[in-house]
Amino acid sequence: MKRLVTILLIILVTQNFCAAQFRKQRDRITNLYNSAASDSDKVIALGQLADLYYTYQLYQQADSILNEQLSIADISDNNNLTLLVLFGPAITNISSSASTEHFEKTIAFLEKGIDFAKSKNQYNYLALGYTRMAGILRERGQNDKALYQATQALQILPNVKSDSIKAVIYIELGNSYQARGEAVSAIRNYNNAFDIAIKLKSIPLQSTIYHCFSELYFVFLNNKDVAKDFIKKSLALNKQYNYVEGLISDYYDLSRITDERSYLEKSIALSESHQLYKYLLEAKKLKLLYYFVNDKNSDKALEYLENEPDVKASYINPGIGNYYRIKGQIYLYSNKPDSALTYLHQAKYDFVKNFDERSIRALFREIAECYQLLNDIPQSIAYYTKSLAIYKKMNEIKFIASISVSLSSLYANKENYKLAFEYSQQAKQYNNTLGQLSKERDIALLDVERENKKHEEEVRQEQQLVKNKRNIQYMAITIAIAVIFIIMLIIGMFPVSKFTIKILGYIFFISLFEFIVLLIDTFLHKVTHGEPLKIWLIKIVLIAMLVPLQHLLEHRLTKFLESRKLLEARTKFSIKKWWLNMKKPAPVKEADFEEDTAVL
Repeated sequence: MKRLVTILLIILVTQNFCAAQFRKQRDRITNLYNSAASDSDKVIALGQLADLYYTYQLYQQADSILNEQLSIADISDNNNLTLLVLFGPAITNISSSASTEHFEKTIAFLEKGIDFAKSKNQYNYLALGYTRMAGILRERGQNDKALYQATQALQILPNVKSDSIKAVIYIELGNSYQARGEAVSAIRNYNNAFDIAIKLKSIPLQSTIYHCFSELYFVFLNNKDVAKDFIKKSLALNKQYNYVEGLISDYYDLSRITDERSYLEKSIALSESHQLYKYLLEAKKLKLLYYFVNDKNSDKALEYLENEPDVKASYINPGIGNYYRIKGQIYLYSNKPDSALTYLHQAKYDFVKNFDERSIRALFREIAECYQLLNDIPQSIAYYTKSLAIYKKMNEIKFIASISVSLSSLYANKENYKLAFEYSQQAKQYNNTLGQLSKERDIALLDVERENKKHEEEVRQEQQLVKNKRNIQYMAITIAIAVIFIIMLIIGMFPVSKFTIKILGYIFFISLFEFIVLLIDTFLHKVTHGEPLKIWLIKIVLIAMLVPLQHLLEHRLTKFLESRKLLEARTKFSIKKWWLNMKKPAPVKEADFEEDTAVL
C-alpha cells in the first residue's frame, strides 16, 4: 500500500495537467485497489490503472504500475497471478507516437512475459506474447521482425488449446503480411481467423476481422467501396448483437473511409454514453484532424485542441514535442507557414532527443514544406535532404518520389540545373516504380478476390455438408419415433402387461415432444440471437403449453392400448384365417354334379 501511495504521489507531482475524466477514473480505480481484499483483486485493480495510463499515454506512470503488479505477484508466489500481470491488455494500447525509451521498456516487459511462459510451458500465453511483440514491432515500422514474431506464434499453434488465441495468431499474421504489402498472404490468414471466429460464435472477433479486411482494401488495395462494405457488415453484426465497442469502432472507421462526420459524431456519442474513454479520445483526435486537414480552419482546430483537456493531454503526455508538432501541423495545413515553423522547430528538439527516425522523418519534411512556402530555398533543401535520407533508408517510395520532385524544383529555382535534373530523374524513376506497384496492386486485388471466392466456395461446401448431416439426423430421429409408435401399436395387439404399455407410451411421447422442443430450440436461437433471458422466458411459456398436452395424449393412448381393443381386433382379424380362406377351393354346385353324374 505504501508503495502505491508513493507511486501516485510521484504521478501527481509529475503530471502538470490532468483532465477531469482522467481524474475521475483514476480515483475510482484507486479506491478499488484500497478496498481489495486479496492479491488477485489488487492486481486486477492495478491492471485497470495501467490500462488508463497507457490510454492517456502516461507511459512512465504505467511502467511504475506494471512493476508494482509484478511485485505483488512475486510475493504471492502465484504463477497464475504472474501470468495475469505479464499478459494484461494494458501494453497493447501503446501508441506509435511513444518515444524510443517507452517502446524499449514495453518490448522488455513483453520479453519477460515470453520467457516466463516458456519456462512454465504455458503455450497459450507464449503464443499471445509472440503476437503482441509482433504488433509492437509493427507500430515501430519493423515489419520483418514483426512477421518473424508472428511466425514464432504460428509454429507453436498445435500446442495452443484456446481457439480464440489461435484466431489472434492468424489475425496478427495477416496484419504482418499486410504491413509488408503481401495482400494474398494477409487475406488467407484473415480467412483462417474468421473461420475460427464463426465456429466460436465470437462477435468481437468477427467484428475485428471485418476491420482487418477493410483496412487491407482501404490502405493497401486503395478500394474504398469494398473497405466500406466490410465495415457495413461489421456494423450489421454489432447492431444485431448490441456489441457497443464494435459499434463505436464501426462508426469511427466509416468516418475515416468516407469522411462523413455524422459517423464520427455517433462514435463520440456512444463512447460518452458508455464511458468508454479510450474510444472517445481517439474519436476526438480524429475530429481535430477534420478541422485542420479537411476544413483548413486553424482557429477552430486550435480552439478545439485547447478546450478539450483530454485531447490536449494525450499530445502533451508522451512528450511536449507531440503537442508542439500538432500545433505546427494545424498552421501548416491552414497555409500559415510562419506560425507553423515556430512550433515545428520547438518540436524538433524533443523529437531528435527522444524519438526514432520513423517519427523524425515526417517532422523534417513538414519543416521543409514551411520553408518552401516561405521561399527560403537553402533551408528547405536542407530539411528535405535530411528527410529524404531517412525515407530512402526505410524504402518508402511514395515519399521519396514526392520529395525528389520538390528538390528538383528548388534546385531549378537556384539555377543548379545539374542537381535539378538528377532529382527530376530520381523522381521519374520512383514514380515509374509507383506505377509498377500500382499495377501489382491491381494484380494483387484480383488475386485477393480469387482467394476470397475460393474460400467462400470451401465454406459453402463445408456448410452444405453440415446441413446435409443435420438433415439426415433429423430424418433418422423422425423414422425412429415412427418405428417406436408402430412397435407400440403392434405390441398392443398382444396380451402384455399394463406396465409395459405405460413404459412404451412414456418413451414414445418423451421422444416425440423432445424432438418438437429440439426443432423449436433451433428456431428460438435464431430469433433471439442466443440471448439466454429471452430463450428462458419463451421456453417457460412453451413448456407450460406442451407438458399438459403431452400428459393428455400419453394418458389417452395408454388408456386405448389398455382397453385391449387392438387385441380384440387382432383376434377377429387373423392373417392365417384370411390366407386359408384365400386358399380354400370353391364348393361344387348341385347342378354341375347332376350334369356330370351318369344315370344307371
